[in-house]
Amino acid sequence: MVKIRSIIFYSLIKREILRFSKVAVQTVFAPLISTSLYLIIFAYSFQNREAVGYNIPYIDFIVPGLIIMSLIQNSFANTSSSLIVAKYQGNIVDLLLAPFSHIQLSLGFMIGGIARGMLVGFVIYLVSIFFYGGSVAYPFLAIIFALIISGIFSLLGIIAGLWAEKFDHVSIFSNFFITPLTFLSGVFYSVRGLPGIWSEVSLFNPVFYMVDMVRYAFVGQSDISPWLSLIIVGASFLALLYLVTHLFKIGYKVKS
Repeated sequence: MVKIRSIIFYSLIKREILRFSKVAVQTVFAPLISTSLYLIIFAYSFQNREAVGYNIPYIDFIVPGLIIMSLIQNSFANTSSSLIVAKYQGNIVDLLLAPFSHIQLSLGFMIGGIARGMLVGFVIYLVSIFFYGGSVAYPFLAIIFALIISGIFSLLGIIAGLWAEKFDHVSIFSNFFITPLTFLSGVFYSVRGLPGIWSEVSLFNPVFYMVDMVRYAFVGQSDISPWLSLIIVGASFLALLYLVTHLFKIGYKVKS
């Protein structure tokens, strides 16, 4: 039985990876093009400017944020689209009845989302080398941080896919929550430069901690302690993993 569960588990991971790799033009190259436009615009518009409070070129400052922004969007999109399509086609029931545990179901979908997010993030990093040189202060930390963040938004994508009854509902998550929180997380600016209370308000944005700790891994500087960010982000990951596993266990919006 253990062997059967392992085979099915790896089959689920393979299925999730093949889903996006077969349409790589849409899932990988499309976000690469859009992020490359950001890099071109900011590299040439702010080529002689430094980031406020960092004393580094502005392009060096925004590259980590742009990578994480794309990683977030694609990790979320992979799992949310997979779940909503499975619900529409009716094969989500087959997954729930398959002989593996609910935590394996959660991890299988999550790993697929992580694979897409990390691939897109890595490709964007390779392109960014032409704009800022590609230096990373702490490469190992950058990878660990990126994996955790990708995992978080893969799990959020699962929640959105389970909750959604149609594709428009998934767009609500993306357009009204993820995109605003990402743009207001300090991708394009440092919270040190925000006036008055706004620098304090930014601390209530969970995406801020993700962008800030990845920026630390890239440039060795951050607005707050990267270890505090890691604690907050790591705790969020564990909480979401537990929640998603519980939702699969009770068959949330699937069993009726």
